[in-house]
Amino acid sequence: MHEPQRATMNAAAAITLVVVGSSACGVLSGGGRGGPPASAAVVATIPLSNYGTDVAVRPDGTRAYVPLQTGSVLALDLTSRQVASTITTDGRPYAIALTRDGTHAYVTDLTAQSLFVLDTTNDSLAQSISLGSIARPIRTPAVAVSRDGRWAYVTNATVMDDHLLVIDAATNTIAGDHSLNVHPVGIAVSPEGRRLYVAGCTFSCVDGTLLVIDAASFNVVSRIPLPSAPTGFALAADGSRAYVPTGLSATVLAIDLATGALTTIPVGAEPLGIAVDPSGAFVYVTCYGAASVSVIDTRTSAVVATVAVANEPRAIAISPDGRLAYVTHSSPLCSVIDLQRVTRVPGT
Repeated sequence: MHEPQRATMNAAAAITLVVVGSSACGVLSGGGRGGPPASAAVVATIPLSNYGTDVAVRPDGTRAYVPLQTGSVLALDLTSRQVASTITTDGRPYAIALTRDGTHAYVTDLTAQSLFVLDTTNDSLAQSISLGSIARPIRTPAVAVSRDGRWAYVTNATVMDDHLLVIDAATNTIAGDHSLNVHPVGIAVSPEGRRLYVAGCTFSCVDGTLLVIDAASFNVVSRIPLPSAPTGFALAADGSRAYVPTGLSATVLAIDLATGALTTIPVGAEPLGIAVDPSGAFVYVTCYGAASVSVIDTRTSAVVATVAVANEPRAIAISPDGRLAYVTHSSPLCSVIDLQRVTRVPGT
């Protein structure tokens, strides 16, 4: 997930909001710094000890994990909606990815010195993998884990260029180090594990690139040009599409990975965090500058609802059953959204 990029223009269109079980039914135009009041779909906020840069939910839905740049990862009990434990990691934890069985998590270090391996069965630090001495801080380290759990992939930076590191999950050792010619902001693995997708930008990051990489040879299979610099990345569960928020242009790019065709979807100001629900029906995008979450229908590639949340939403994760969303902010809290209270406007 990329740090917010200040947009020169606000989102182009207002979005209709329908909240089930409340009297709110109207139009939001994006609240900016003041932000609209949180909608009735926000059913709880969980106090944190500092602001969370990312969030991931365990596959059994019992825990969420939130990295803090103060040197720890919080384990949230999602039943009581309280912090259950604090896992000390040192460094500056930033991005997190869970294994498919939910027993371990890999957490990047903003200083690019370490990769932290968490044992989520007992909420502890299992190992800290050294990535070497700091050479250049990476603004947006990213991490992904293959579905079979064999490999973890993490971006890292050196003095001259950016790298993709391959971690053998059986031994938690570095099995490969491959140069990238983009500054990466997001990474994902295809469902069968044969392709890696790295979204990033070059030079002054005016525009962007999506690299499609062969996971066996690590050769770049193709490059998909992006019209604006990405601020995040999400892959549909079936691997057919990718979704890329672009902060400066207040859009999300829907990419057909078979053809490389792009669809541009206007959303709220400064989109940052992004997640696809387990069914693949909707994409949820946090809009940092609009204090909202945009809901995209994947069938129509259109925003069909907007949920007002607390100021400066950052990362978002969806529960395994698709019923709840968890949103971190640039303030010490995690918002809980009941997605059943957010419905599409009829006819959209």
